[in-house]
Amino acid sequence: MVLPANVKKLIKDRGKSAAFSPAGKAVARSAMAMPEGLGVRKLLRVGGVEDHVRRIASETLPEGMYYAKLTIRQWKAYEGKPFRLLMGEDLVYGNEVEAPAAGFPLEYRNIIVSSKRAADFRLDIDVPYKLAISRGSFTTAQQAEYDQKYNVVQHGDVFYSLRGNTLNPTKLFITFPGFGPSTARVSYAVSNLKDITEADLSDTLMVCFQDRYLAAGSYMMVDNSGRPLFERVHQVIEDLRSKHSIEQSKILLFGASKGGSTALHYAQGFPQAQLLLAVPQMELPYYFNKPFFRNNLFTNPLLQSVEQPKDLLRKYFAQGRRIDYFYTNDDELSNQSMIEFATDVPNLTKYRVAGVHGAVARTALPAMLGIMREFLTETENCTFVCDEVRTFAHGNELQVQLRLDEAASKVSSANWFLEGSLGSTRFMQILTEHSYAFAKYTAADQQIFADHDQLDEVVAVTAIESTGARWRSELESPIRREIVVGSQARVASGPMELESGAERDYAILAGSKFGRFRYSSRRVADSGDAVEVHFVPDLDTSEATGLGTESNIVSHVVRVQSLDGGSLADLMALRIVIGARAVKLLIVVHEGAMDIEACEPLVTVDWADTTVVFAGHGQAFRDGARAFGAWNSPERVAVMDALT
Repeated sequence: MVLPANVKKLIKDRGKSAAFSPAGKAVARSAMAMPEGLGVRKLLRVGGVEDHVRRIASETLPEGMYYAKLTIRQWKAYEGKPFRLLMGEDLVYGNEVEAPAAGFPLEYRNIIVSSKRAADFRLDIDVPYKLAISRGSFTTAQQAEYDQKYNVVQHGDVFYSLRGNTLNPTKLFITFPGFGPSTARVSYAVSNLKDITEADLSDTLMVCFQDRYLAAGSYMMVDNSGRPLFERVHQVIEDLRSKHSIEQSKILLFGASKGGSTALHYAQGFPQAQLLLAVPQMELPYYFNKPFFRNNLFTNPLLQSVEQPKDLLRKYFAQGRRIDYFYTNDDELSNQSMIEFATDVPNLTKYRVAGVHGAVARTALPAMLGIMREFLTETENCTFVCDEVRTFAHGNELQVQLRLDEAASKVSSANWFLEGSLGSTRFMQILTEHSYAFAKYTAADQQIFADHDQLDEVVAVTAIESTGARWRSELESPIRREIVVGSQARVASGPMELESGAERDYAILAGSKFGRFRYSSRRVADSGDAVEVHFVPDLDTSEATGLGTESNIVSHVVRVQSLDGGSLADLMALRIVIGARAVKLLIVVHEGAMDIEACEPLVTVDWADTTVVFAGHGQAFRDGARAFGAWNSPERVAVMDALT
C-alpha cells in the first residue's frame, strides 16, 4: 500500500518531534557520551546514523528557533567583501566572504534562524546559495574526527575534554579556546596545549573547554539561543573542583585572544584562582565592530550588555589576584589601552611582546609554557651574571643591549626579558636574541618610551624557559626613567565615564602613536540613538551646544580636549560612541581644537553612521580641508561656519 504524501509527511514530522523531544535527546546524548570503542558507537557509525544522533544530541533551541547552514557557491568574485543573510529586511547573519579550506564548499554553519522555510531568507549579494535548516546543529566530518581525537564530551549544553590526573588531582588547569576562521572545517577547537605532557599533569586535572556556540563561538557567554551560559559552565568547573576537594588557589585559568576574555569571564566564580592571559579583548562591542563580527556577534544584545572583560579585570586588580598578562602595544583594538597603562597593581606581571595580536602567543610560547609548568610542577630558579649593560637614548626612547655570562649563553627554548617595576606591578619587556648567544637587546619595536612607559626603574634581566626554569640577573645599577627625556607624569588609565559630568583624563596608545585627552560628558536623554562628540580647544572656556535634529535623539553630549594636537582623536570618538551604546555618531570639530592634518582621520572613523561638522572655521581652513580627497564626500562631511 502506498501512503499519501501528506500522511508520509505527518509520520516524518512526528518522528522528528519524538527524536528531538527531551526523552529523545537524553537517549542521543547518552549514546554520544559512550566511549568511541564501545559497541553502541560502532553500531551507530556502521549504520550511518551517527551524524543524525549527534545532531539530535545538540543544544535544544526554544520553540520556533532552528539551526541553519548557508552554502555560498561561486564566491570568488566576492572574496573579502561583506554579505548579509536577511529575513525580509531584518539581519539574520553577516560576515565577510572568506575562502574555505581547499577542496571544500564555503559554508557558514549553525546560524540561528526563526523560520524553517528557506524561502523566507535571502542573501544581499548576487550569488547562488543553499540554505539548509534543521532542529539540530550542523557539523562536519573533520569536526567529528577532531572531537574524537581530543575526547571532547558533552555535559548538558557544555563541551570539554579532560586530560591528566582524572582520579585524584590536587590542581585544576582550565583552558579556553581562541577563534578559528569562520569557514574552517573545524569551527570549534579546544586549547589542548600538546606541549604540556601527561608527566606535567601528574597532579593536575586539565579541563579544555570547547566554545561550541553560534557559527564560530560566543566567548562562551551565550548559548545558541542567546541565553547566558555562565551558570552552566561555572557549575561544571565547581563540580570538578569539589569532587576532588581542590582549593581555589590551586586553579589556573588560561586563554589567548578570545580564550583570554572567556577566562576573565569565568574567573568571577573563583576569586583565588590564578590567571594566565594573552591578548584578551577588553571590550567586546569595541572589538566586534571589525568587519568579521559587525553583522553577527556585534548585534547580539547580551554580548553588548554582559559585564565586559575590562571591568572584570579592574575588579581583579583591586582584589590583588595573581595575573600574568602577555600583550603588545600594536593591539589597541583588543587592549583598549588598558594594560599598557596599568601600574601599581599588586601581583600583576605584564609581559610586553613585540608584533601584532596574532604573533604574541607564538612569540612568547616558551615563557607561557614556563609559567604553566611553574603552576603544575616543581621548577628551578637559577642565577647568572649580566656582564655588561649598554643604553642608548634617542629623544623619548631608550634602547638597551646586554652581554650575558657563559652559563646564561647556553640557555635555550626561553624568552628573555628586561625586568622593571611599575610600583607594585612587575613589567617584563621581551628582548631579541642576537646571533651571538651571549647578547640580547631591545629591537626597534621593543624600546622603552618615556611618554607612556611609566617605569620606576629596570632592575634585572630574566629568562623563562619552557621547562619552567627561571634565570635571573640583577643589574649592577638599575636603569632609571630619568635617563630618557620625557614626561614623568603617570598616564591616566581609568575607565571612560559618560554619566558623571566631571572632567576626566583619558589616554590611548595604538602602536607608536600616543594620544591624551581631557573630557566631560553629560547625558541629555535617557534613551537615544545618537551621541555628539565635540572636540574643543579648552574644556574650561569652550561651550558645546547639542546639535540634535528631529531625526536624532541624542543620549550624550561629550566635550573632548586633545592634549596632543588631535593624535588618535578618531579612536577617542569611536570609544565614546560604543561606550554610549549609540547608533549614530556626530563629531563636531570646533575652531582651534586641532590641526587640519589631525582632523583627517575623523572623516574615515570606523563607524557606519557618522557625520563630521567643522564649526566656526574660516575659508582658509575649509580650503585646506578640501585638499584631502577623503573630505570630499558630502555623505560623511558637512563643513559649517558656525554652530546653530
